[in-house]
Amino acid sequence: MKALDGNQTQNLRAVIDVGSNSVKLLVAEVAAGDVTPLVHEGEQTRLGRGVFDSGKLDPEAIAQTAFVAGRFAEKARRMGAVEVKAVATSAAREARNGMDLIEAFREVNVPLTIIEGDREAELVLRGVRSHSDFSDGPLAIIDVGGGSTELLVADETGVRVQHSFPLGTVRLLEQHRPSDLPTAQERAKVIEALDQFLDDQVTPLLGTVALPAMLVGAGGTPVFLSRILKETDDLSAMELEALSWLLPEVQSLTDRLWMMSLERRQALAGLPADRADVILFGAAIYEAVMMRCGFHQLRPTLRGVRYGSLLS
Repeated sequence: MKALDGNQTQNLRAVIDVGSNSVKLLVAEVAAGDVTPLVHEGEQTRLGRGVFDSGKLDPEAIAQTAFVAGRFAEKARRMGAVEVKAVATSAAREARNGMDLIEAFREVNVPLTIIEGDREAELVLRGVRSHSDFSDGPLAIIDVGGGSTELLVADETGVRVQHSFPLGTVRLLEQHRPSDLPTAQERAKVIEALDQFLDDQVTPLLGTVALPAMLVGAGGTPVFLSRILKETDDLSAMELEALSWLLPEVQSLTDRLWMMSLERRQALAGLPADRADVILFGAAIYEAVMMRCGFHQLRPTLRGVRYGSLLS
């Protein structure tokens, strides 16, 4: 970790993204509209487990999530961060007891804001636009989370489509619960459900705008798909964001994952073992969106909600 001078420390900010599946920390220097990341870190807590059926956050998941966030905040403050904030997304905003999560974060000295879906989409766009490759021109972005998916289309005239959908990896996992070695019938049901969802809710929105051939993928799923394809856990942010995957490559990897047992997926280079169940649904969502909406290419990026939050 590099040493920071006084001016850099004044610009040091941290944000904790509290998702349905994991808690993620970004510590970065923020100056003149630019974000220079110093620390990317994440830990799975499955805050969203059961919430999409019960409507309530599990007390154990709340406690574990707050504990991890408190530890991340302490790390950021030790580095000299002058601001540490947290934002919570789909699971927290759908739960009837979201205030319990806010109170748990207050107890570990981390201010938490539960953001609405449209605000989440705004932050994703702002974060992705902070990358020089995506700073202007036509852009289509998807951010697949545990409980929701944010979809944005923008061009030189501004934002054309901006929407948050109740579609996510944890949500689909809890709806479908495939076998450790998924059957063809189980996968077919997931594909059918995704196609129906996209036809009902997504393609009508996209039918009114011109779409670029390339889709930018924010969030964890495209990061882990890229690491699996490269067979490595060690991809720098610069290396990751220089990658590009064609639709046939995404389709081939999705096929491979669905033909593997849970144990084999847990052993894959580039994929944390605790993501081996939800990766099936992340890959399936990307494949379905690319096929159904006509995207030929996928570019992964680390920039999304956290970057957008630091720039807000």
